[in-house]
Formats: sequence, structure tokens, C-alpha cells
Amino acid sequence: MEREQFTIRVPRGLLDKVREEAAAYGGSMNDLMVAAVEKEVSMRAQIRLLNQIEQERLLLEKRGLQPDSTPTIRELRTRTTRRG
Repeated sequence: MEREQFTIRVPRGLLDKVREEAAAYGGSMNDLMVAAVEKEVSMRAQIRLLNQIEQERLLLEKRGLQPDSTPTIRELRTRTTRRG
């Protein structure tokens, strides 16, 4: 995997916690930060998808229609299997 370096400023207290957690599990601070960012990005993508689903459901409801969840389920399954 290609990596790129950048600088991030965090509160000292948070940095201390990252150091402690990394040391407690024998990992690196970098690995912990990457995992935390990946988790946050994934969570935000899921929230966006849920908001989109809700907006589409409300639009269909206004027209008296029921939503078809099949495309959404397929998309979620595809995302899950791609990540491993």
C-alpha cells in the first residue's frame, strides 16, 4: 500500500492517550491513528448512506409508494465484501 505523510495537530492530552493505547497493545501510534481515521471515515459514509435512504423513503412515501430495499442491500453487501 502506498503511503503519504502529513502533519496533524492534536491536543496534547489526546496525543498522550494515543501513546498509552499504542504502548498497551504493542502497536505503533501510526497504526492506531490510521485505524481510528478509517473507522471514522467508514462511520460517516454509513451515516450519509442512511440519510440518503431516509430522504428517498420520505419522497416515495409522499407519492404513496413503498421503497425497494434490494439495491441498498446489494450496495451494502458489495462494500462489505470489497473490504474483506
